[in-house]
Amino acid sequence: MQGLIAQTEARRFMPVARPMLALSGHLPRERVFALSDLLKFERHDLGPTQVNCFTGRPVVHVQSFAGVRLRDVLDDSGFSAQPRSQLKRCVIVAAASDGHRAAFSWSELYNTAVGDGVLILFERNGSALDEQLGPLSLISMADRQLGPRNLKQLRSVHISLVS
Repeated sequence: MQGLIAQTEARRFMPVARPMLALSGHLPRERVFALSDLLKFERHDLGPTQVNCFTGRPVVHVQSFAGVRLRDVLDDSGFSAQPRSQLKRCVIVAAASDGHRAAFSWSELYNTAVGDGVLILFERNGSALDEQLGPLSLISMADRQLGPRNLKQLRSVHISLVS
């Protein structure tokens, strides 16, 4: 028990890493965003949300999420200013710290309603995301089941040009 108390006390004084999101790949400007950078984008609030795994089994129900559109963050890095002939061949892959990935096409993010609901989350039920989920997560709200492309501890987004 005293070992656990000592670990808890030690963690209290450790510097907290700033939440960062790295954008790389087929972009005019590769970027690293801190949470403070993301908070400058238009905020999108989601009401009660049920996250289910692919089989439909409930994973979690929350009263609210808040975040920013992935599309807005990509645009801030100059992504959509590239030639359309290249954009149509781009695949956007978001990655979490546990290795889980979620993939989107340019067309899906920019030419369907799906893109409106692909959010980088930073808040749940009015508070910052807890350690298990955050500090940043990703969700695709237009998916039939939200679990498969729900990333906890989002770390990076990489854009590839497919030949």
